[in-house]
Amino acid sequence: MAIDPARIKWYRCATWTEGDTHGGDIDLTSEIISGADQNIFDDVSNAERETGDVEYRKIFIRNENVDTWNSVISWISGGQDSSNNDVHIDIALGTDAGTKTDEGTGLTYVQPTAKADGNALNIGNLAQNEYQAIWIRRTVDASALGYTNLQFVISAESS
Repeated sequence: MAIDPARIKWYRCATWTEGDTHGGDIDLTSEIISGADQNIFDDVSNAERETGDVEYRKIFIRNENVDTWNSVISWISGGQDSSNNDVHIDIALGTDAGTKTDEGTGLTYVQPTAKADGNALNIGNLAQNEYQAIWIRRTVDASALGYTNLQFVISAESS
């Protein structure tokens, strides 16, 4: 049986509240809907734009197909405005239990922009109902210009 992309789901972590305890395991009641406004990060406030800001979010990719999804990799495939040098989106692999304080801030983040990018995250194999944590870091530089509708897309496929 082939892997049905509609059965690859993205979920929030158990503690979604922003702050040091953000993270934990997957929350299967909080599916992330692609394209929804503020589904990962809230809007950047004027104060955050003026002084700069770094925020972390932990999400999970889950295979809900019957078959194992083999050799999965993930990258930032689009939506990140390359003309906007004031806001940066980076990703890193996480663990099920980690929080911002004990895991998220200490990871090495990368910005892979294509499937073939050498920095693409190597998730490995995901059997039915297995999942992998991915941390996302958004950095807003101090004195950033004002933008509306900034977006990014995280993709995953078999390598």
